Amino acid sequence: MNVLYAFQGTGNGHVARARDLVPKFARQANVDVLVAGTQSDLDLGFPIKYQRYGLAMVYNSSGAVSYWKSLLRNKPLRFLWDIIHLPVDKYDLIVIDFESICSYACMLRNVPSIELSHQAAYLSKNTPRPSVKSLHWEFVLKYLSPSTYKLGFHFAPYDSYILPPIIRKDLRDVEVSSGHHYTVYLPSFKPSILLEFLSQFPKETFHVFTREKSNLMTNNATVFKIDVIHYAESFKSCKGLICGAGFEAPSEAVHLGKKLMVCPVRGQYEQESNAIAIAQLGVPVFLGLNEDSIELWQEFFNSPSPKPRPYPDYASALIGCILNNVKEGRHYDDISSLQVW
Repeated sequence: MNVLYAFQGTGNGHVARARDLVPKFARQANVDVLVAGTQSDLDLGFPIKYQRYGLAMVYNSSGAVSYWKSLLRNKPLRFLWDIIHLPVDKYDLIVIDFESICSYACMLRNVPSIELSHQAAYLSKNTPRPSVKSLHWEFVLKYLSPSTYKLGFHFAPYDSYILPPIIRKDLRDVEVSSGHHYTVYLPSFKPSILLEFLSQFPKETFHVFTREKSNLMTNNATVFKIDVIHYAESFKSCKGLICGAGFEAPSEAVHLGKKLMVCPVRGQYEQESNAIAIAQLGVPVFLGLNEDSIELWQEFFNSPSPKPRPYPDYASALIGCILNNVKEGRHYDDISSLQVW
């Protein structure tokens, strides 16, 4: 069976999930990979058949989405060209992780596809959201990457088609320890702004990961350019993780029983929604690097480590289920045989 796996390269969560799922698909099928966007900070670990520009969100120095920069950065004519020329009809199965080019190429040629993404969970009305919905972001979540079938990932089973997070193998097989540092990954903030804020906690030590190489260092914080190996080493041995309100990194912290505190990117509706969901697990949420959050940070440092909440290792079974559905002519998203919650 020939499979095309398409995903966004603009988010580390999409990349981390692809690094786990693509090799598993490759054990049972011939797999080509499409990645759209180039902002991810993680190595892929497998060959890419199609590298496309795609669509991207751009942030300003204070961590908020910049709509003007995002509009100027994207290339609509190139986007349309890529949709028209992507040969999706030569594949037996199309798997999409919130990637627009492949989604619309499938629609153009009437080729069925299945969405495997965290964003797909937001197609359910039961998934937590802010009390005031953003019509713009609801539109984006619904129409940026449409597909014939969908399976979503989230912290809890808000709907029948929503599955637990996919925890990558290299975090399942390691011995976890609790060291003396906190791992900080808030890439929407400039490192200099982060270090200035962290200096207010001289008793704590921080490993700060950024997208760009930096030689910045203070008495209690060291800045590293993020990569798979160094981030994983820091995360496995940290006292706790301080990160954005994405999905994969918080999921990994919950899975391993690491202390966790998150900050949703301002203007990023998905992260604001994630923050509500993860707060229901007892995780503290801060809204910026300001005086209002100092007390919350100090409470976080003084809090005990939580117990691990391990998520099941079901990715291979999920892939086998989807491939069998395709072979036997069933709906691709028929997961009635899986028991994962």
